[in-house]
Amino acid sequence: MPASSTLLPIPLRLLDDRYRPGNVDEAEDTLIGIVQAVMGEQASCAFHFDTQHANPWFHQLLLEPRAAGKAATPEQVQAMADRLVALGLA
Repeated sequence: MPASSTLLPIPLRLLDDRYRPGNVDEAEDTLIGIVQAVMGEQASCAFHFDTQHANPWFHQLLLEPRAAGKAATPEQVQAMADRLVALGLA
């Protein structure tokens, strides 16, 4: 998956620490809540995994938020990133 300004990278190690190893599904409600808080209740997101790096420390969940078929603006991405930082997920 190519890097994009509309993808929010979340280190899998941080999700493992917070939600238990391999339990990304439990983080889903929190992550969707962040997207909807910033982009509106009709917003959704796709989840992609970047596990290409040989060292698992660098594996990431890439969150791709969308609303009405449109990608998040840079300002929205920053607002979501700020919320992830506040939760310790960035």
